[in-house]
Amino acid sequence: MNKSNKFFLYTLVATIIEFGIIAWLNSHFYKGVFDLGMIIPIMSIRVVVAYNYTKGRLKTKWGKPAMGLFFTIPIILFLIGKPTYTFDQAKQLVYESQNVSTIVEYKGEESYRNTVPIYTEERRFFINNRDYHFQADERFFLVHPRTGEVIEMKQPYWH
Repeated sequence: MNKSNKFFLYTLVATIIEFGIIAWLNSHFYKGVFDLGMIIPIMSIRVVVAYNYTKGRLKTKWGKPAMGLFFTIPIILFLIGKPTYTFDQAKQLVYESQNVSTIVEYKGEESYRNTVPIYTEERRFFINNRDYHFQADERFFLVHPRTGEVIEMKQPYWH
């Protein structure tokens, strides 16, 4: 395997690992409310640029530095755009503001109940139109992932 093929292979593997880490952080800490829609195209362009660079179609001395920039952009976008509150921090907000004793956390097949889709006129950059959802003492709450606003629902969303 020549040097340029190794460069492409390393770029591809690093891209997959980077995406895996960001996707895991999103699903584990933010229950999927971070929108990966901006990061996936940048990572895809990175792989295409790396391929074209290794095949000699991209004649530039800035190829490797540009790849370094392509690696930092998704990380920066995630750090800047991630929700202000993790799911656990939002849960703590419900405990503190609503005087509840027990919050039900959904696991496994029911983990989709940890967020609910919402309709909003608000522009949510990097955050899906979903809020964190909590059931506590037969009451139901939504928490905005960016502002931390806790809203009590009049009826449950998930039946």
